[in-house]
Amino acid sequence: MQILDFLKLIRYKNLLIIVITQYLMRWCVIAPFLNTINQEMQFSEGLFALLVLSTVLIAAAGYAINDYFDVKTDFANHPESVIVGTKISRRWAMTYNNIFNFIGVAIGFWISYKIELINLGFLFLFVSGGLWFYSALYKKQLIIGNLIVALFAALVPLLTVIYEIPLLNKVITPLSYDPFVISIMFLFITGYSVFAFLTTLAREIIKDIEDLEGDNEAGRQTIPVTWGIKVSKFIIISILAIIIILLSFISLHFFKDITLKDFTLLKVFISLFYIFFFIIVPLIYLTIKLTNANNKSQYHFISNGLKGVMLLGLLFSTLLWFII
Repeated sequence: MQILDFLKLIRYKNLLIIVITQYLMRWCVIAPFLNTINQEMQFSEGLFALLVLSTVLIAAAGYAINDYFDVKTDFANHPESVIVGTKISRRWAMTYNNIFNFIGVAIGFWISYKIELINLGFLFLFVSGGLWFYSALYKKQLIIGNLIVALFAALVPLLTVIYEIPLLNKVITPLSYDPFVISIMFLFITGYSVFAFLTTLAREIIKDIEDLEGDNEAGRQTIPVTWGIKVSKFIIISILAIIIILLSFISLHFFKDITLKDFTLLKVFISLFYIFFFIIVPLIYLTIKLTNANNKSQYHFISNGLKGVMLLGLLFSTLLWFII
């Protein structure tokens, strides 16, 4: 086994995006908002690094177990990229899953214990178990598998504020700061979670269209297999339309009302320009491409395009760091 095969198994590029996402939420959203009320982050750098590590390990375990259960369909859909059973044995894929899950969940409980919120540790146990059952069972069922993946994607940015706000509540009170700022900070990260949920959901259905042949042979009840490609396209376009509508609503109603320090008209314009030309316009373009798509390569292009839009949405946080 080569190290490159192992890195492909655990989807190292996706894990890197998880790391970047959580650190961008911390330093480009949470820190700037707290700075406007002269407060510092209460969740220590060391514990946050462990939070990121725990998230990455559980995600890596999820990718390993997914490939473990997907050997047959992967050979049917894209045999050239199959790793488990060819370059890495199924036994080792299961072993990696067990090791990563154990360490990831243990770290999750430990950092929860350190901040005296031990019950938060069960969140990591829930995600770990959910990813296993997704690969073994729910992935074969209609809609449920797509929703699980999208939900876990939404948790990645949300975890950063879940661990920060309870600690903030211990050191500051509504009388010592403007609660509006904390609310807006929470809404921004929640907005990222909703964006991650919807884009991931749309992308998962597109990937199901790509894998239609193999999923059909394996007896999976995915949306394309059960309801057909036309209905699948309609659902994806509806999700993309919801994203566009939500982004437009935020752009038109939120930024014009925000009253944070130094939030000038120029900064509002820059924010609106970025959202429109780097997120909304690409989404409209991909929607149009989807209506005309009729082969695997076109669906793969749209899937990668959505991944690019997700990355552009994430990078908006760096702009947010500048404008706050």
